[in-house]
Amino acid sequence: MELPKAKKGKRALLVEGGGMKGAFAGGVLHSLNCILPAKNFDLVLAVSSGACCAAYYATTPDPEPVSGEHTLSIWKYELAGKKLISVFHPLFGKPFLDQKYLIDYLFRKKYRILTENLGKRGLPELRIAVSNLRSRSVEYRKATKENLFDLLKAATSLPIATKGKYKVEGEYLSDAAILNPLPLQDLIQAGYKDITVVLNSPVQHSSPPLTSISRFLSFPLDRKLSKIMKFSHHTNYNNAREIASNPPKGVRIYTIAPESKLPVGLITTKQSKLEATVELGKEIGRRAAKFLKRKL
Repeated sequence: MELPKAKKGKRALLVEGGGMKGAFAGGVLHSLNCILPAKNFDLVLAVSSGACCAAYYATTPDPEPVSGEHTLSIWKYELAGKKLISVFHPLFGKPFLDQKYLIDYLFRKKYRILTENLGKRGLPELRIAVSNLRSRSVEYRKATKENLFDLLKAATSLPIATKGKYKVEGEYLSDAAILNPLPLQDLIQAGYKDITVVLNSPVQHSSPPLTSISRFLSFPLDRKLSKIMKFSHHTNYNNAREIASNPPKGVRIYTIAPESKLPVGLITTKQSKLEATVELGKEIGRRAAKFLKRKL
C-alpha cells in the first residue's frame, strides 16, 4: 500500500523506530504535542517502535502536558527491568519481547490510545510502515480504530525478539525496518516537500550491512528475503540520512535528532537510561517545536 499523494503545501512527519530508542521519540513527540500538536501535519508516517509513539501523538488533537507526561511513564517505568524484554520469557511461553504486555495491556488498556480520534478532529492520517512477508516489500498501512493495535504488533515484530511476523487482514507482516528503516525517499516521491523527521541517532550516523548470522536467525526459511535484507536495510537507511542532510531542490526537511549517541540501545531496559533518554527527547523536542512553530 502506497503513501497518499501530497497536494501542494502538505506537511509530513516521519518518526524513526529502533526498539528502546523509541523512548527518545516519545519524549520528542510529547514536547511537540505541547507546542505543535499533530493538527499541524497532514500525514504522520512511523516505523517500528516509532509507530507506538506516533499513535499517541496522532490521536491527541490538543496540547495535553499532564496526560502526556503520564503516558511517558510507559518508557520510563513500564518497560524497565524484565517486564517487556527478558531471556526468561520463553520459559513461560512468551517471546523474548512480550508484545501482549506492550500492546494489549499498556497501549490498549492502562494508557489507552484514543483510537476513536484517528483521522478525526482535524488530526492527520497515520500510516504505519510494515514489511509484507509475501511480497517482500514495504507497505504503508492506514491506521484505523479497527486495525491500529494489529498494525502495532506487526510494526514491532522484531525478528528474533518476537516471532518476527503478525497476521493482519490475512497477510503476514513484520517490522518495516528490516527492509527500510527510514522511508524518507518514499515521502518525497509521494510529493511531500515539507517534512519533519524524528531520528534516534545523530544525522550523520550510518549503518553497516546486516550480518549473515542476524539475517539467518531473522528468517531462516526465507533465503530470498535474507538476501534482500542484506542490501536494502543499510542502503535505504544511509540514503535517507544523506537526503536528510542534503534535501533535493524544493524540498524542506527539518530533522529532530540527538547530537550524540543515546543512553539506550535496541534492547536496553535499565530504568535510569530510559528516563535519561526520555528527558533528552523532551528537551530536544521542545527546542525543535519552538523553531517549527515560528516557521509555520
